[in-house]
This record gives sequence, structure tokens and C-alpha cells, in this order.
Amino acid sequence: MPLRDLIGNERVERALTRAAGRDRLPHALLFAGPEGVGKRTFALELAKAVTCHEPVDGDACGCCESCTRAAAGEHPDIRVFVPEGTLHKIAAMRDLAREAQFRPFDNRRRVIVVDDAHKMRDEAANAILKTLEEPPPTTLIVLVTDQPYSLLGTIRSRCQTLRFAPAEPEAIEAYLADRFRRPADETRLLARIASGRIGRALSTDLSVYREQRKEMLGLIELVMTGGDRLRLMKAAQFLADTGKKDKSELEARLNVLVDLCRDIYGLTLDGPAEGVANSDIVPRLTTLASSTTAERIARLIDAVERLRDRLRQNANRQIALEAMLLGFGA
Repeated sequence: MPLRDLIGNERVERALTRAAGRDRLPHALLFAGPEGVGKRTFALELAKAVTCHEPVDGDACGCCESCTRAAAGEHPDIRVFVPEGTLHKIAAMRDLAREAQFRPFDNRRRVIVVDDAHKMRDEAANAILKTLEEPPPTTLIVLVTDQPYSLLGTIRSRCQTLRFAPAEPEAIEAYLADRFRRPADETRLLARIASGRIGRALSTDLSVYREQRKEMLGLIELVMTGGDRLRLMKAAQFLADTGKKDKSELEARLNVLVDLCRDIYGLTLDGPAEGVANSDIVPRLTTLASSTTAERIARLIDAVERLRDRLRQNANRQIALEAMLLGFGA
């Protein structure tokens, strides 16, 4: 899929194709923006455009041998570095610095993409610093991150930053409707709960999402009605056990919880039902909104974000969850 066909961030797409068409791309780019908005896909499609044999207005033709190999992940001049486990290893970044000096095999330029670039510790980042300072003219390096300020300032200063924003729900809905056969109401729901992140829309299993939503709706009702301590502690234990199996499972439930709270918050302010992401359960959300206040819902959202901060600092999962739920329910 060429850059021109990607969803959202049209300003970024125009800037990239214009620079590529004039052969004025900088030596290093930093793609920064929320998780799931398409940064990595943009980086890979830019790599395809740069290595294309027959580019069209700075974009990939999508038909030549080079584009075919790039689409299959087999192009010798496109290298993608991903974290090994939770971090980019120093050895891998040294490999990057060495490979950046290679001349292209098949075209006039090589492209190196570093996904989740914020997962470089200082030593790994320093291993590529000289490469970013004195890059060979035949290599383009693209760093991709949703946490740009976790990168060393010396790394950021040597890259031209392009900022990515969430896509409009209507654009995501049209994209999904054009490529996937599913009921229109499910397509609409996916587009709305994606929060502008095409990656989330593509990866969400609606059956799993609805089950998680059912759990989190019950939790909101329990908290808002000042549920008894025993039930709140059981809820905390359930969520802690979920996170023990897989951290991403707990994170997914917290995301659903916050999204539901935002829907309820909008309804407490008499916002239109059309603005609700979970449009298929508006009546239940309206009932919840009528039994609380915008201030109380905002406090719950803040409590969840504070919980996330504590979990990132390796706080005991169950104790942190109990503190949040019992403290809010008190």
C-alpha cells in the first residue's frame, strides 16, 4: 500500500512524498505520535518509496520488483530493528551503525527503521549517535516511537521530527468498510473505539472487547454506587490475576475502563449521543451518567492514570488496585 493510500496524517504523507520526489529527505527522521496511529506503517511505506525503481511523484509504484520484495519483507536495502524482549540491545545498535555504512545493494539508498526507538537505554542510543551525526549519504534512518521524550536529547536533535496524530473516526470506518466484510454496526463500533488509532481498529477482537467492556461496566457501577469493600477487593484481585498472566490483558481492561468513563463524562455534560464511542450501549451509559457527575467520572479517570503510573514503577499490582478501588469507593 503506497503512502498516498494510508489512513490519516495527510500532512505528513504530503511532506514525505514531496521530499522524496525532490530527493531532499533528511538523513534521519523521527516519527513520533500515539501508539497505533500508523507510524511504523508509514516508515515501511516510505522505505518502499525510497527504494522503488519507478517512483510516482515521490511515492512507490507498488508494482516493480523492488516494491514486491519490500512488501514481502525481503528487500536487501530495507532493515527493520525491533526490541529484543523489552529493549534494543547494544549489540543490535552496533550492528545498525555498521550496516548504515554499507552501500545499497539494489538502489541508490538504504533505509533502516528502528521501531519502538524509546526502548534504547543510553548505552544503546550512544552506539548510534555518531552514525546520526555523520551519516553516509546513501542511508536513511527512521526512528519510530510513541514516547519521543524518553529518547536522549542528543538523539532527537539529530533527527527531523514528524508528528503523527489520530485519524478521524469516519476515515477509519471507511477504510474498514472497504476492506473487511462485517456488519455496518460492528464496523462503526470498531472505528469509534479505536480512538483514532488504525492499529487498534485492526487488532481489536470485538467479542473479546465486549466481554472486557461488560466487566468494566460492572466495575464502574460498583464503584459509583459505593460498592461494599469485599466486592471491590474481589474486583481488584480479579484484575491483578489478569495482569499476572499477561500485563497487556490488564492494560487492555484499563483502556476499556477509561474509554467508557470518557463516554459517560460526555453524557454527564449533555453531550450528543452521536459523540459516544460505544454507541451500541448508549442507553446503559446514559443511565450511568444520570446517576453520577462529571467531576466524579473525571476523578475516576485520574485515579486510573495514577494507577498506571504506579504499575510502571513496579508497584505491587494487587495492592495498587485495591488502593485505587477502595480509595475511590470510600
